[in-house]
Amino acid sequence: MEWINVVIDHSENLIDTGFISEIKEALSFGELGFEKESFRMLQSQISQSIHPKLIGSALCNQYITTDFSEAQLELITPPLPDKKAGLEFLEHIHHFVSHNINEEILWPFSILPAVKSEQDVPIADYGISNLGLFKQLYRNGLSHRYGRTMQAISGLHFNYSLPDSIWRSSFFEDDKFDSRVIRSKGYFRMLRNIFRMNWLVLYLFGASPILTKDLLTKASEPFQKLDNQTYYLPYATSLRMSDFGYQNSLRVTLNVSSDSLNDYISDLNMATNTISEGFQNIGNQRNTDQLQINANILQIDDEYYAVARPKSKIISNQRLTSKLKQGGVDYIELRSLDLNPFSRIGIDEETVYFLEVFLIYCFLNKSHLINQDELKAIWDNDSLVAKRGRDPSLLLQKNKTSISLHEWGKQIIDEMMPVAELLDGEETVYRDMMCKIASKINDPDQTLSGLLLDKVITEKIGFIDLGNAIGETNKQHYLDLEKSENPNWDRLEKEAIDSWSQQSKLEAENNESFESFVADYFDK
Repeated sequence: MEWINVVIDHSENLIDTGFISEIKEALSFGELGFEKESFRMLQSQISQSIHPKLIGSALCNQYITTDFSEAQLELITPPLPDKKAGLEFLEHIHHFVSHNINEEILWPFSILPAVKSEQDVPIADYGISNLGLFKQLYRNGLSHRYGRTMQAISGLHFNYSLPDSIWRSSFFEDDKFDSRVIRSKGYFRMLRNIFRMNWLVLYLFGASPILTKDLLTKASEPFQKLDNQTYYLPYATSLRMSDFGYQNSLRVTLNVSSDSLNDYISDLNMATNTISEGFQNIGNQRNTDQLQINANILQIDDEYYAVARPKSKIISNQRLTSKLKQGGVDYIELRSLDLNPFSRIGIDEETVYFLEVFLIYCFLNKSHLINQDELKAIWDNDSLVAKRGRDPSLLLQKNKTSISLHEWGKQIIDEMMPVAELLDGEETVYRDMMCKIASKINDPDQTLSGLLLDKVITEKIGFIDLGNAIGETNKQHYLDLEKSENPNWDRLEKEAIDSWSQQSKLEAENNESFESFVADYFDK
């Protein structure tokens, strides 16, 4: 069918086609969800207590789990079409958690205070079922590969799916085409453009210009001292996403294809089946229990730390690539957001509205395949913006030519405006938001990283003191709210109770060896 070819044509800008007139009414019904990581802290230190019983099993609770560390909560909202409802649900989880963690607070920054020892970051424990042991062993492997301090960096993942009705558009009506194929092609189109323009996300929403001394692995950057524990780069936006954070040299830089779902799955399968000499040495250095799931480049698919990933909505314990192969891509997970310390829940409404427009724009805009030269430019742009994004003289690489961040940012904002207008209809919510964002392109001091640095420097408040103050204020806000003011309290409480029953059932059904469980995981 003619219009199918238009969508598959990566060079076509869909905003300029008849496609947009058919789907514009549906655009507002995309679903979004949040996955927010936060450390439980007590007296400026990572909590050493086990996962609180009252908030449920970290293994089985669908709303409250843990990430790398036992003290690193991960708060998860269900996918919802209403942005405000999603943010409110995240508020309700915070309220529930705050009432059930005793004297602890939730740390508001992506970067933790300095730790005395790697052992101060306890690895998450999921119980004695094969699934629980598998998840713990995977994290044990991460600790030996990259270090617990680096793994303790937190962030917020933004999950977004386009409305299903888009894939049922008359432009796609052809019995010869599988909707899973169309969906996956559309999301990979979006994914490539996210990669190209992720630097803008880092610039606008990066909130980690400050590092603790344990993350300073080299002295090649002009860090300035805040106090004996913390340092900053004057123009940094997101050191979490720099080579001092998740992009550090210990991580193998993988070129996982974004050309198509089949190529993506193939590359991940290669990485999870190819021995890494460096990681193989981990086991040779210690005569002890198993230290990682395997010595491959990636232990499992989830170890691939991209700024965005295609995801499946299939709920099972299968590996990600198996789910994607079975059902195609259902949504995109954007992973490059720092925690916003100026919001109690780590993200604000303006950011959510912007990201919705941005991801739709990434889907509609032309999206050529990414070659090796462009891939290097993408990595370089992200690195430059993470460390120097607010430098007025910063130049980025676009189409093999240099362009100022300000000029390119303005171009993107201008090109996003038609999408904002489509979402607005008779209102001006999205357009007003885009104007605010445009002002941050013009004035770097308005960005989160600029506001944070200005606060700690001008108010002469230490990073740790500020984190404690914000955490305590947030905690008190939730403690002042009654349970009756949380419409999801009963739902969250029931999930906490039921999750322990589910974990007990899994542990009682442990009727195969752990080795067999691991083998089955990779065979499925």
